[in-house]
Amino acid sequence: MLGIPTVQDRLIQQGLHQVLSPVFEETFSNHSYGFRPGRSAAQAVRQARSYIEEGRCWVVDTDLEKFFDRVNHDILMSRVARQVKDKRVLKLIRSYLRAGMMEGGVG
Repeated sequence: MLGIPTVQDRLIQQGLHQVLSPVFEETFSNHSYGFRPGRSAAQAVRQARSYIEEGRCWVVDTDLEKFFDRVNHDILMSRVARQVKDKRVLKLIRSYLRAGMMEGGVG
């Protein structure tokens, strides 16, 4: 289960978030709304309604609440390493994953 980060951990995680979010933002699907700057759940619902009005039959809602509890850390880190080349940052991210203290909105 996820641990409770200290104030220092939260500060470091917020720094990682501010630096890494723009790096990964451009790789995300335009159809993704969660934890995205300038996007909201209300926008996702409006888009889903639009799809239904167009006659589409499926709308997928994925909840990533337990993602960091279940994700294979080696696979995740290999994907992160495709965008992040600084070994120190990768080591820091891996240490947070091992400690169970990654916040859902980071990265």
